[in-house]
Amino acid sequence: MRSVLRTVTKIPHPKLDISIFLRENKYIVKIVLDQYEQIYRMSANDVTGMEDMEKMVSEEFLKKVWMRFVEMSQDLNAAFKAINTN
Repeated sequence: MRSVLRTVTKIPHPKLDISIFLRENKYIVKIVLDQYEQIYRMSANDVTGMEDMEKMVSEEFLKKVWMRFVEMSQDLNAAFKAINTN
């Protein structure tokens, strides 16, 4: 039997799609920008609830997430260039 992935909340942001899910006693934070996505998992036992999860998605955290998206884009572009220069 498959476990159910339940959307708990969406956090509004002007450029990022931020969703928090709950599945099998784990909170899952999914952040999407264009074709890139980052997923973070946290045991529900390690936080006191949804309020903690929303606090974790702070401005400082999102700045670092944004920089990872920039790095992901650079990595993909470099890999694409590498296969197209041969």
